[in-house]
Amino acid sequence: MSCKQWILLVFALLFHSCGVQQKEDQSASKNLQDVELAYAREFTLQKQGDHDLLTIYMDEHHSEQTARRFTLVKDSADAAAIENSIQVPCKKIVCVSSTQLAYFFALDDIDDIVAINNSRYLFHEEMNARVAEGKVKQIGKEGNFNLEVLAALNPDVIFVSPFKTGGFDVLRNMGIPLVPMAAYNEMTPLGRAEWLKMMALFVGQEAKADTIFNKIAKRYNELKDQVASIDSRPTVFSGKMRSGSWYVPGGDSFYARLFSDAGADYVINDNEQGAYHVDFETIYRKAHNADFWRLVHPEKTGITLHEFLQQDARYADFKAAKEENILLCNIREKPYYEQSAVKPDVLLADYIHFFHPEILPGYEPYFYERLQ
Repeated sequence: MSCKQWILLVFALLFHSCGVQQKEDQSASKNLQDVELAYAREFTLQKQGDHDLLTIYMDEHHSEQTARRFTLVKDSADAAAIENSIQVPCKKIVCVSSTQLAYFFALDDIDDIVAINNSRYLFHEEMNARVAEGKVKQIGKEGNFNLEVLAALNPDVIFVSPFKTGGFDVLRNMGIPLVPMAAYNEMTPLGRAEWLKMMALFVGQEAKADTIFNKIAKRYNELKDQVASIDSRPTVFSGKMRSGSWYVPGGDSFYARLFSDAGADYVINDNEQGAYHVDFETIYRKAHNADFWRLVHPEKTGITLHEFLQQDARYADFKAAKEENILLCNIREKPYYEQSAVKPDVLLADYIHFFHPEILPGYEPYFYERLQ
């Protein structure tokens, strides 16, 4: 074979190889199907055959550089061959916050949870029993994990908070998949609840998650519609003094939207989605004449209005305090963090009960109570 013929053969083989690869890529692209999400914006899901391609966004700009991607596979051979893959259903799951547990509680699927951060303020009876029996380990907080316990458990996945970074590098070095639970980046109540569909992927409960979420969304929207045309909208503010400052959700935050959906106006009127600190004078200027004061906080069991107002003499100057319209969710008494993410309809009903009592006659609030 001449040199010229040899060069032509090499080019022919290269073009053939490129053509085959292009066809394979096109075929893979055709088989890739987007899963439609109704409200959630901070994760996306695509299906490719029996693989689920999960993308979780870590910032408000949905930056490709910070996004986390995972391929969920059912076959162990695929799990070994594909980068950032997790074999599902998982049999050994670790959750580092009660807000992550909320989704598994809603699915009534906790048998695969082998460790949690701690059981403080945990109300779920069966989970508490499993902790007491040693079936579920407590592995400590971010930055101070019990690495020996984790190594012994050899979990399939650990759900972590995207807002905390301490101690995670060590876990990555152990080869344990870390999946950020970024539902709290969602700015709508139903957006947070729809993360139920994402969590369900890890335990093979997709159909059940769809059914549960559809019921939640239906009730939420029906309640929202009941107050949508109400002319009289009370005003509401949130938080309390802590360490010399007042922590307020922004005017375009999850909480602001929840108040609005319940037929009330939030006193913070800005475009901030996150929360931030203000001094007492700032919050008093905005909220002293507001109709309602909403609180989620660990207070002493059975705290009264009088006892609460003793915490800061200035609290009594708010109109909401004078008219006994302080709405407290005491997390020492109520399972707020382990349930509220998947019960936005219940949160909404609670607020409507107080803001517009004529709408839901006979309703008994679940999370909140009026301090008296």
